[in-house]
Amino acid sequence: MMPWWRPRGERPASRRLLWMQPREPRPEPPLRISVAHDLPVPPGSIDPRLPTPEQVRWLLRSPSSVPLTATSVNLKERAGPSPEIGAGTAPTYPPADTPAAPHSRPANAPMPPAGPSLSDRLRAALLVPLATLLPGDASVLEWPATLLAYQLDGVRTLIERDRVLLADDMGLGKTVQALAAIRVLCVQRAIERVLLIVPASLVDQWRREIVRWAPELRVIIIRGPAADRAWKWTADAHITLISYETFRADFAVSPDSARRRRTWDLVILDEAQKMKNRATEVSRSVKQLRRRRSWAITGTPLENTLGDLASILEFVDHRDDGKPQHYGPGPVLVQRHAQLQLRRRKSDLLTQLPPKQVITVRLPLLPHQQAAYARAETEGVIQLQERGATVTIQHVLELITRLKQICNVDPVTRESAKLADIKERLGVLTAEGHRALLFSQYTSATFGVHAAAQALAEFAPLTFTGSMSGGARDATIQQFKAEHARRILILSLKAGGSGLNLQEASYVFHLDRWWNPAVERQAEDRAHRMGQVYPVTVFAYVCSGTIEERIERLLQGKQRLFDEIIDDVSILPTRLNQADLFGLFGMPAPAAASSEHAGRRSGRALEDRCAEILRLRGWSVARTPVTRDGGPDLIATKQDEIGIEQQVYVLCKAQAAGVEVVRELLGMLPTDRSVRAVLAAPAGITRDARALADRRHVAIWDEAVLTQLEAGASGNTRTSLAAEEGTSYEV
Repeated sequence: MMPWWRPRGERPASRRLLWMQPREPRPEPPLRISVAHDLPVPPGSIDPRLPTPEQVRWLLRSPSSVPLTATSVNLKERAGPSPEIGAGTAPTYPPADTPAAPHSRPANAPMPPAGPSLSDRLRAALLVPLATLLPGDASVLEWPATLLAYQLDGVRTLIERDRVLLADDMGLGKTVQALAAIRVLCVQRAIERVLLIVPASLVDQWRREIVRWAPELRVIIIRGPAADRAWKWTADAHITLISYETFRADFAVSPDSARRRRTWDLVILDEAQKMKNRATEVSRSVKQLRRRRSWAITGTPLENTLGDLASILEFVDHRDDGKPQHYGPGPVLVQRHAQLQLRRRKSDLLTQLPPKQVITVRLPLLPHQQAAYARAETEGVIQLQERGATVTIQHVLELITRLKQICNVDPVTRESAKLADIKERLGVLTAEGHRALLFSQYTSATFGVHAAAQALAEFAPLTFTGSMSGGARDATIQQFKAEHARRILILSLKAGGSGLNLQEASYVFHLDRWWNPAVERQAEDRAHRMGQVYPVTVFAYVCSGTIEERIERLLQGKQRLFDEIIDDVSILPTRLNQADLFGLFGMPAPAAASSEHAGRRSGRALEDRCAEILRLRGWSVARTPVTRDGGPDLIATKQDEIGIEQQVYVLCKAQAAGVEVVRELLGMLPTDRSVRAVLAAPAGITRDARALADRRHVAIWDEAVLTQLEAGASGNTRTSLAAEEGTSYEV
């Protein structure tokens, strides 16, 4: 310790003729800095190699709780290059008694070569070497388990880089790698505030993993009523954990709000494929967060098109000036993707993992199912043909959904070839002590999760759906793990197909096929992951001679797209289009899909189309600036019969719209006056979006309504005005 005072009794040096005395070279004094000392760190020079876990925990103390003490740090010049920060080796210092260079030097002496800055040297002296922090025998931190070599490589990559797309196969421990990196960065004081955004079903699982892998870090979960959530955003915590749904609700639109102004040291998106649609509210909001580091975690960065990958990279590759990044399909996307992605495949790394076998089970429909299916398909195709030029992809998707549901269960007789086969197989498997997972994209008691639970009641099934609260879902998972008598867990594909660890089951059933093979594979890997000791067998059901067989052929092409772009980081121009979907029923793409009509549906043309409809009915229409973000495309005004001004906000979407678009439009409406809302979506909207629009009185102008309005509904003015005033036309 360098004293700040002169020892009592020591006489000051004589100052007489001091300028005439020759100056002796004096060594460079050590730099004195104020460091918050507390036991077990003794006073004196700081040793960068901390030998005990207690001293590492000292680094995570609250700086306001301990006094400041002057401490000496030797920053003498070192021989050789400066050690790389975090390289895993302790810096090398000269002996303490090595004489320092004189203060003065000849005027003609060459300047010393530029070396590391004082701040770099200080950080190198105080930084705990990375090798002593990572899990292993030499670690000064206590870790609950050791990491495999590829996982340690992943942790190092996350620590060293501020932009990472961690796209390892499902089951390779992406969560553990992220938490280990967060813990090390916190110990090094490289980060202090982390925002972790995860699916709602995984909030409690992440909390448990944080407690296990980083027990000294303070965590706060933002959930509950809005009044309770407000203070949690400002709480002093290392990790702020929040679901996508809550984040979307809490993210303030005003750029001056505290949540928008805060700069996070690190923002992590788990299951980042939720960002695949850049037009959604949550995707736009996440990309506006101010942050120094961006990590995206997903096993399926590409689910459908290259636009999925581009949207995720727009989050990962954040710009330092805070402006949004934009990528589109092309060489630039491919090059940047290769620079940011860290992906390892399970087949290459976990050779000791039991094999996974996928068996496609082809079954004929039972008699009543066959009759119901044939009737529904015939009537559906006739209706598509009758629509003519007004037919859209949404109409095709509704028919596909109806047919797939009948392939699961006949709604009248409850016959099900699939459930009968699953019941027979489960009887054999459970007798041998095995347990199973069953996935369905539907949840109803007629066709989906609850229908399967009724048919398989003798096996004491548990159900897991998105309609359950977070606590109920977590309790269901823990119950399945603890109670061996629960032979099967039946999950909705969207709620339970990602993030869960369910190695207790070694058999997986796909009751119906999802559009995306990557999503199906992700669901299967809830069981086929580290910790699984049995081979995993997957049964994927397809009814012969039905829409399911035709969908299967499309899925094979999409799987090839995922393999070649994500695994090999190359471009393959393969994607589904209107011709693919209409081809499922042997129909050509309608004239509405031609270039002439497609041009009408493009963004600017659609705005012109809607504006003309409103002008013909006496509305004054103003187009909002192109640069405006988050506002309506058109604002129409007119006075009614008694002189009161009416106003309509119109949002134009050329592509099929989901519930997020309806929420986006509702968020634009002013609260100080009554404004009617119109969503113009020629390609149609999803069923959930239509239900929300009906509840909130949002008018939907699809292709049929737009055509009707343009034609004046054959002179039926009343019908045309009803569309303006909020009637949501059924498609």
